[in-house]
Amino acid sequence: MIKTGRDAVFFQEGGLRKLPIVYIWIAVAAIPAAVLHLRALDRWGARKTRTSLFFLTALLFLPFIPFVDTHHPRAMTLFFIFVPPIFAAVFAGAWLLASDLLEGADGAMLRKVYTRIGAASMVGGISGGFLSKGISLIVEPRYLVAGGASILIGTGFLVAQAHRRNPVEMLVPKPRGSKNNHTAHVTFGGPQSILMRQRYTLVLIGISTLATIAALYIDFQFYATATITGNSNAQFFANFYIVLNLVSLAIQLFVAPRLQARLGVIGALLLLPTALLGGAGLFSFWSIVQGRTVLKVLEGGLKSSIHRSMWEQVYLPINRKFRDMAKMVVDGAVQRLAEGLGSVALLVWLRANDLPLNQLNYGWITWVIVAAIVLWILLTRALGALGCSDVTPTEPFIRLPDG
Repeated sequence: MIKTGRDAVFFQEGGLRKLPIVYIWIAVAAIPAAVLHLRALDRWGARKTRTSLFFLTALLFLPFIPFVDTHHPRAMTLFFIFVPPIFAAVFAGAWLLASDLLEGADGAMLRKVYTRIGAASMVGGISGGFLSKGISLIVEPRYLVAGGASILIGTGFLVAQAHRRNPVEMLVPKPRGSKNNHTAHVTFGGPQSILMRQRYTLVLIGISTLATIAALYIDFQFYATATITGNSNAQFFANFYIVLNLVSLAIQLFVAPRLQARLGVIGALLLLPTALLGGAGLFSFWSIVQGRTVLKVLEGGLKSSIHRSMWEQVYLPINRKFRDMAKMVVDGAVQRLAEGLGSVALLVWLRANDLPLNQLNYGWITWVIVAAIVLWILLTRALGALGCSDVTPTEPFIRLPDG
């Protein structure tokens, strides 16, 4: 609901030209946001931080509500930057609540529960889309932000109730001394600096960079086409989020459980870039909004339902001692840097072409997407040759939905 209200106003008041600089600021803001979140966890503990974050986020959104309209462009720009970093922490806290409550549960129970939680998060996205459609027919988009903030407050009370019903001292600790047999394929030992010079890690960095740039430019094309065709309104974005979550839910329920058994980790990882390559060729040169929307839904749906869970498993060949650091670098620092570099290119292009939006030539963006995807596919195949094809996961993976 909050994203629907935000997008509807931001792009109606000329937000497309500001989008590259907004992307840069989002990448910059993600770093201090993560540091503050970690310091809060260290000082107050996971449970107090998790509960407080829902209420704090709602309170931080409330001052923006009067400014959610086309007459306050600066406030809307700040709001657009503010939403992704804060929701990254909110989603992380919500998903880690499950690992808190399920401490000590066996793998079969964890897989069953996380599958249902993942499906429920998509049902929430669908419900939020339908609520946004109904509300936006009656009132202004600012009330979508107010409604979303109210739901966050209600969720905070649910989290507090979960903590009260499951106090820490009643949780069953994980058995000590358990061993996992899935780190034998590519063991990276030695100093931490050596890890970042390993070929396997460098390939992961390359894949993360290319995938981030492709996703960033698909996003920009989607928003550009919606703006040019006059579809940047609450109804359009509500419909988009409904379709996106419906596709993700359908894939997760009916496709994902059977996919890895047939394709393996590398085959499943190749599904997203291969589908995007075909979609880019079929839809991106076709500039109407339906084509760009289909490509965006394809990217978001496959990423949420299949690709992210498969991507978690590429870290299994890395020694457990260095796995968290590798993930922080690849999925954290590298992605932020790639978003910043890709946004700078968009910003320079828009500044150098002072033309109406409908007269700009967006074709070069499609070629960048295609080139990034082709290299992404090649590096993913190389990852299989380096040992990832032999990965057999023996533990469940906690997934964070796209926030």
